[in-house]
Amino acid sequence: MKKILVVSDSHGNSIKLRDIINREKPFDYIVHCGDGVNDLIHSSVPPGSVTLAVTGNIDIGRGITGERLIVTTIAEKKIMITHGDIFGAHAGLSSLESEARKRGADIVLFGHTHVKYLGKGTPALFNPGPANNGLYGIIYLADRVSFSHHDIGAE
Repeated sequence: MKKILVVSDSHGNSIKLRDIINREKPFDYIVHCGDGVNDLIHSSVPPGSVTLAVTGNIDIGRGITGERLIVTTIAEKKIMITHGDIFGAHAGLSSLESEARKRGADIVLFGHTHVKYLGKGTPALFNPGPANNGLYGIIYLADRVSFSHHDIGAE
């Protein structure tokens, strides 16, 4: 079984991001879906955990360069990671979903909207919500896939 910690939109709140990481470790992967991707520098990702991160529109505006879209395979699931702005996620998720289908993705991880979301279709769309507000997501990949949203302020 693989445990994936999914965060997005930390927006400079490296303290909240650190608290999220400390609460959920150990994990196999941490995915940052952009807008605050450099906050990972100020957090202690556990040794052996793989970090996957994309840049968001605010990162780009601050001169931070990096991948805007990553497609990878974890535990036989093809996962597309993006911030969401390049697909107009604020206006709807159809472009994001269309791109994921074109790429054969099983799961899409995104942020940008600051609204936690789980669409269990094919592909599954998952937004953890903004980490700067203490929101994040956990995905377990095994024989089946499970998604959950969490809030460090409510738990």
